[in-house]
Amino acid sequence: MRLAEPGWLVLLVLAPLPWLLVKSRPRISWPTLGSFPRGGKMATAAMNGVPVLFRVLAVVGMVVAMARPQTVGGRTRIAGQGVAIMAVLDHSPSMTTEETDGSEGGTRISRLEAAKQTFARFVEGRPDDLIGLVVFANYPDRVSPPTLDHAFLLEKARSLRPARPGDQGTNIGDAIALALEDLHAAPQRKKVLILLTDGQNSPAVPRPISPEAAAQLSRELGITLHTIAIGQPGGIVREREPITKLDLIAQVEAPDTILLERLAKIGGGRAFVAANAHELDRVFRTIDVLEKSPVQGEIRTRYREEYRPWVVAALALLAIDRLLSAGRWRRLP
Repeated sequence: MRLAEPGWLVLLVLAPLPWLLVKSRPRISWPTLGSFPRGGKMATAAMNGVPVLFRVLAVVGMVVAMARPQTVGGRTRIAGQGVAIMAVLDHSPSMTTEETDGSEGGTRISRLEAAKQTFARFVEGRPDDLIGLVVFANYPDRVSPPTLDHAFLLEKARSLRPARPGDQGTNIGDAIALALEDLHAAPQRKKVLILLTDGQNSPAVPRPISPEAAAQLSRELGITLHTIAIGQPGGIVREREPITKLDLIAQVEAPDTILLERLAKIGGGRAFVAANAHELDRVFRTIDVLEKSPVQGEIRTRYREEYRPWVVAALALLAIDRLLSAGRWRRLP
């Protein structure tokens, strides 16, 4: 319990006023029958003070109500300002390449599925950060802008599928540029872009943005750019030809680690290489440590107003005083 406006309590000095008014009223002595046998019972002086007591308590109740008594209705944690992060994920057909995950059992998993699972764990470990996702093959596609609604983000990420067979190409520059657009609009001071790809820059669109130009823009905007090359050299990808429905097998190119290192250097970040899912998880844990930002959260307390019972009690006491004054404790002029 607390009082929101305790200054009103100074009015408690008026609480004895009803008693003082009664005391200051002129009185006339009346003969009583109390001295005669069976003469009846008269109210004692203490009993005569009951109506006055009700009035005093009513004044106290109204003053306390004006001071607005409150109780704690709950506390809400307001997230502080963390980091704004955009993940830029390659989902070209080559990301369907299956490799051992690096664990002891040697379970096979596609590069795309490994990236999705690792990204989900990364997001779950950063509840106070704005995180978004862009996927790309020949064209970039915004899955989600930076958001604190991580449940929505993870739902969209889990539903990701490889790019359509006709969407051949790896357009790194345009994908970075789209993610930078979202990060530039975010209010956070610290902003990070994480690029993950298993291929080489090979856009099949007219006038694409070069990866180096996109990395330079990242630097100018003060956005840290980390790059991750995923996959082992010489991987095999299986695709179904859309017309003949025949399964095609092709050997995928190794990621261009030299380009990714250059982009990270321009963007002020680090370049990582992850040959399998286990190493990819280790890379994301490293980035998680590198990009921590102190989050000063705020706890807001909700209060419930409790003045109504005091008002009701004060009015009830005044009503009882009126009833008593009209009956046994009736005053004669």
